Amino acid sequence: MEGDQGTGGSLAQLRVKDGERKGFLSIAPVPIGNMFSASALLVGATIGAGLTLADSLLAIVFGFGFVMCYMCFVVMEAADTGLPTAAFAGAALGRSGARYLVAIIVGVACLGWFGIQAAVCGASFSLMMNDLASFDVPVWASTVFWGAIMVVTAVYGFNGLRYLGYVAAPLLAIICVYGTVVSVSSGGGIQALLGYVPAPEAAIALVAGVNFAIGVIAMLGTTAGDFIRYARDRKTAVLTCLAGLLPAGVVVLMMGAIMSISTGEANIAVIMASFGLPAVGLVALVLSTWTVNASNVYSAGLGFSVMLGRDTDNRKSTTAVAGLIGIAFAAAGILDHLTVFLNVLSACAPALAGTMIADYWIVNRGDKAKFCIGPGFRACGMIAFSVGTLVALVTGGTFGMIPALAFLDVPFFIGPVNGIVVSIVVFMAAHRLIEVR
Repeated sequence: MEGDQGTGGSLAQLRVKDGERKGFLSIAPVPIGNMFSASALLVGATIGAGLTLADSLLAIVFGFGFVMCYMCFVVMEAADTGLPTAAFAGAALGRSGARYLVAIIVGVACLGWFGIQAAVCGASFSLMMNDLASFDVPVWASTVFWGAIMVVTAVYGFNGLRYLGYVAAPLLAIICVYGTVVSVSSGGGIQALLGYVPAPEAAIALVAGVNFAIGVIAMLGTTAGDFIRYARDRKTAVLTCLAGLLPAGVVVLMMGAIMSISTGEANIAVIMASFGLPAVGLVALVLSTWTVNASNVYSAGLGFSVMLGRDTDNRKSTTAVAGLIGIAFAAAGILDHLTVFLNVLSACAPALAGTMIADYWIVNRGDKAKFCIGPGFRACGMIAFSVGTLVALVTGGTFGMIPALAFLDVPFFIGPVNGIVVSIVVFMAAHRLIEVR
């Protein structure tokens, strides 16, 4: 492909070969399976606990729909270039900008999700031990124990982990369907579900629900090109998003919301333990978080290795350090700060996507022949991302959740939407001022 100036031979090694291209049925199962996770169910339950059923559906559909809008542009660029996000983001941010910025954002996001899912896993294991053996295991101890197992399997590898993945996602999906039916039937039926109104102390604003829905998939919306770059063409890439991820994500989050409303409980581990098959449900959660979190900490370690310029074949030390940080997040109670974490993700990821969309689709009009990665940091991309993220944080309610920074809270419309619009506008303005002669 033309326009690879200054990239050396590294891009040729990363780029998908024509013989590696795949169709929808080969690509879609991976992201669809990943949607059946403890984190998605947890966010769905959080939304369901704070909104009516109708508003929960509205928040989830709007949030996912918004992410799909920018995800489609990102994955089409990935399909055009055949490159992973950390590589093709260099066109908008500069090679160094992509190397550091993408690695930091993705790494921190992966560690945050690692901490949250390790906490869910720890709570599930403690409940399971208490239910099966009447043995009280402190949640923090279970969290550290399972977090360590996840890190060890990510650092040293575990061939059986992929086979656990084949079992975990389908098992969790089956338990979710079963749990949804049981919780509705035992919670007063459809009428009670439709008539649910959250208690004042638990209620959240519709905009907050939208932010939560965006947060759970925001980073995937920006990095989905890592696996959808194997798509045969743009049509296949978009189809994977709209016919695969969108319906799967909405269904999973709505299952979490319905189970939360029907049981009156927002803790997904407690919800799973409340069904007729508590051990099976909790085992499904443990296995699911184990397989997903090993991938999370591996990705974080790999990203940090790239950022530090280390050989990715020797990334064990960075993965181990990342894992220890993730365990510390979990033990310190990151699960209690889920809403802040989701809001930060929903601010950063769309702004990053906005810079890539502005560069590839507006400046270069989607012409892959003009795709070019320059050295160093590209000023217009870095400025656009920074301003877009700040606007999203200020207007999206994030600072309102932090007492010391509440003076920066200026609610307006929907923060992530504001952020991506501003990042695109700022990129175009900076491009004209800095780069156009």
